[in-house]
Amino acid sequence: MTNNKQQWEWWHTAFWVLFTIGLPTMAFYQVDHLVRVWWLFMAGFVLILLITGHGVTGTWKGAFIDNRNVLSLSRFQMMAWTTLVLSAFITAAFWNIFKVSAPNPIDIVLPKELWLLMGISTASLVASPLILSDKKKQQPNQKEMRQTFELLAEQGYDKNKLDNQGLLVVNESPDQAHWSDLFTGEETGNFAHLDLARLQMFFFTLVSLLTYGVAIGHILDEVASANPAVSFSGFPVLSEGLLALIGISHTGYLAAKATANSQTGSESSAGQATPASSDDDDHPAVG
Repeated sequence: MTNNKQQWEWWHTAFWVLFTIGLPTMAFYQVDHLVRVWWLFMAGFVLILLITGHGVTGTWKGAFIDNRNVLSLSRFQMMAWTTLVLSAFITAAFWNIFKVSAPNPIDIVLPKELWLLMGISTASLVASPLILSDKKKQQPNQKEMRQTFELLAEQGYDKNKLDNQGLLVVNESPDQAHWSDLFTGEETGNFAHLDLARLQMFFFTLVSLLTYGVAIGHILDEVASANPAVSFSGFPVLSEGLLALIGISHTGYLAAKATANSQTGSESSAGQATPASSDDDDHPAVG
């Protein structure tokens, strides 16, 4: 699954320079329009995320692709929350520095519920490879795997670029990753089928992001409209109900990973995909 083609080029570096110098400069001149600055930082973070992923993997989806060369839902939602919160924090700091001249501009309260949410997201990202590592050591049922690969070929996958690490389906190159990977299973028995636990977590994440994003925008607008100018002192509090929904969705997501979704077999058929070499065991999968 190695890709020897050099991906990082001069323009990737140029965009990083533009991001670190140009984006703060633009934000400085737009500081009176607080919500606009926030949108500017969010767009900048998304753009640099895509560019960095492209520079590393050669595909614009690269930041969300794990070491099995499939799109990872836990990576996606972690990046989404990081972009939302970090862009808002930097926006608030810019306002406190350049508009209010606050003595401690980064003394911005992040509610404990937000820390807990970020902790849940990080836990899912870290726990995923631990849960999947044992499945890499198991032999798949060859008949079931062939049937799954046939279904994937009908869905647009290149069969010649499909492989397996034990019970886990892998792509041989990052450009084989599909956005549908976010919603399908990960094993030789369910990779071609919709995973409801993953779909549920995606919907809950999307609703939570939109809800909290609106709350942040409302506070930013209130701060910008205040006369005289006031500092941005803290983020909005997440409701316990919303936090519970997120926790339940992540629990279901991890429980579905731990569940056996494929038949196992004791022998590998000649000419068929075989479990990954021991080198792969040093790099646990992330989903």
